[in-house]
Amino acid sequence: MAYRINDRGKSRIKNYVLFLLLTAVASLIAVNAQSPAPSPTPSGEPVTFMGYDVTSSFELGVRGASINGNVNKFRSDFNYHPGFRMFDSSLLLENKEKKSKFVDSFLITSTGWNADPSGFTRVMVDKAGLYKFDSKVRRITYFNYLNNSERGGRNFNTKQNLGDFDLTLYPMAEKLTVRIGGSFNTTSGVGTYLTRPYSDQYIIDSHVKGSAYDLRAGVDGKLLGFDLSVAYGVRRFRDNTFYTSGFNPGFNTTNNGLITSLLREYPIKGLTNYGLFSAHRTFAKKLDFTARVIYSSTTRTFGYNEVITGRDNSNNFVDLDNYTISGNSKRPQTRADLGLTYMINDKFRISDSFSFDQFNISGVTNYTEAVFSRTSAGVARPTTLTNNWYDRVTGFRRYTNTLGFDVQVNNKFAFNLGYRYGNRHTVADGFNQPLPPATNLTRTIITEEETNKTNTFIGGFKIKPTKYWVVFGDVEHGTADNAFSRLENYKVTNFRIRSRWTLNRFSFNISGITKDNNNPSSTVPNPPANYPTGDFIANTKTRTFSAYIDWTPEPRFSFSGGYTYTRSTSETDIVINTGTLVRGISRFYMRDNYAFFNFSAQPSKRILFYASYNYNKDNGQGNLTAALPILISSYPFKLMTGEGRLAFRITRNIEWNLGYQYIGYHETVQPLSVTGYGQDYHANLPYTSLRFYFGGGDR
Repeated sequence: MAYRINDRGKSRIKNYVLFLLLTAVASLIAVNAQSPAPSPTPSGEPVTFMGYDVTSSFELGVRGASINGNVNKFRSDFNYHPGFRMFDSSLLLENKEKKSKFVDSFLITSTGWNADPSGFTRVMVDKAGLYKFDSKVRRITYFNYLNNSERGGRNFNTKQNLGDFDLTLYPMAEKLTVRIGGSFNTTSGVGTYLTRPYSDQYIIDSHVKGSAYDLRAGVDGKLLGFDLSVAYGVRRFRDNTFYTSGFNPGFNTTNNGLITSLLREYPIKGLTNYGLFSAHRTFAKKLDFTARVIYSSTTRTFGYNEVITGRDNSNNFVDLDNYTISGNSKRPQTRADLGLTYMINDKFRISDSFSFDQFNISGVTNYTEAVFSRTSAGVARPTTLTNNWYDRVTGFRRYTNTLGFDVQVNNKFAFNLGYRYGNRHTVADGFNQPLPPATNLTRTIITEEETNKTNTFIGGFKIKPTKYWVVFGDVEHGTADNAFSRLENYKVTNFRIRSRWTLNRFSFNISGITKDNNNPSSTVPNPPANYPTGDFIANTKTRTFSAYIDWTPEPRFSFSGGYTYTRSTSETDIVINTGTLVRGISRFYMRDNYAFFNFSAQPSKRILFYASYNYNKDNGQGNLTAALPILISSYPFKLMTGEGRLAFRITRNIEWNLGYQYIGYHETVQPLSVTGYGQDYHANLPYTSLRFYFGGGDR
């Protein structure tokens, strides 16, 4: 059955409706009491404060919310809350006469706080030629609860706070500019996690807590004709997320396994130091040179401690099942980029870009487990002790070179050709070492080495048949680097074409994209008996078509709309266990349709109207059904969003906004009859606000 908003929510909606009515009445009173209509130029009267010109606006309002259906899915998608919120607001102070002051301009902007899933505030302060300060602070409220993912057992309800603060000294100086900055990123909240001991699955509580802090400094300058930049930074990060559970019978309540208590901790902390150097120069207006080198080194210590009590799947009492893991790792990395562009003449240019990336990861881990248990009759069982040592070193090296030619034949035709070559080499070495109380202390050596190459042709063109019509196209064909070991290169063919036509205040765009990706691989090493052999191939084909228009016949009227169709089919060879291992195929279908329009009109100087609508529907596999050895899957859904907003200027300095949003979601993957409420929902979000203007500037 559909979820209905509770009595408290209904009371809130009544209050919001009352607020709307009171706002409307106040607006009508203000209109009747105001002075004559504003002049054709709707600029405010200048306002000064301590010698600064003031331009400001702030908007405060309220949003209502009525959700019918799956509230958790709605919050996972949009997470809009009812209540008061701060809309787009700003304050600008300007020292236009450039009198002797330490601050020339001060700007603060803010939006989305309180009832939106994210809030943002930015502050900028500068003194021409002396300094420039820029800071940004954001809060993101993240909610995720899906009953069709991991049996509804992996959920999040967290708040993430992020901030960046940057100070630039002598920003306009050519010889020396100094940059100092810092950042923070903290996350906290609660959720759930799905774990699997004792041959069952259990939902446990998660307590999320993580943080990272950055400090950085650098200088920019000019020396011997080169534009140079040097920077250094340090980053500290920490994660103290932990998991808990009390009595927990799991999903299968008919078996023996259950948890009576659980505590799992994941303490992680680390430090990253990094440095950057870049140089740029143009020689004789012919040769452009750009180079950059980045070096970083990350050290990390980590741990894992889990304590479980309960019963195992054999009905034994587990008095203590304790996992303890500790270790550390180090990751130095070097990245270098070099770019050269030579202008032979105004119509012919050659460019070459080279990049090199190398890192090594070395680390050790100690794993121990102790299990103290009793039989179902209460008789003590032998204690199980496990103690292992793991040592790993992974080396990665990749270089890529791209050579390109750009030709401008004339004003109507230009084209480019290019070739990309890459080489990636990975090495993994290490060993596993059992430790006492084990009696067999034989060390197992692990080594693996892979080389992967890229060879790709690149081409493109630009055609301008008429003054108002231009066509772009590009193609990429060849083999691309694969990030996974024991897999061959991607065999890639990508093509894109786009046409743009403009005339007066009307523009029309149409484009098409095709992508073919073929990824062969081999079977597992040393496969078991009767395991299917031969190449296993993952093949993905994607076709995208889109068209949209923009029309602005006059400044007071505008319309835009468009449509995009995406057709994607992926097919992967798999192994299916039907009693015997047989070769099968897994297919995924996406048949996505997306359409939208935006409309705005200003029928009078006091009234502005805006409307928008978005429609997204993926038909998925349609009527196709699976029949072994072929598996078919898709994710068919339909999402509709619409908004209408009316802005009414009450006085020169006050504007009233009245709006309504609608969101409707429906999916057929999980019918209502299966879960009782499925994932469907309908959301009605009315809102209203008042915007106040101060100072000069256009409204």
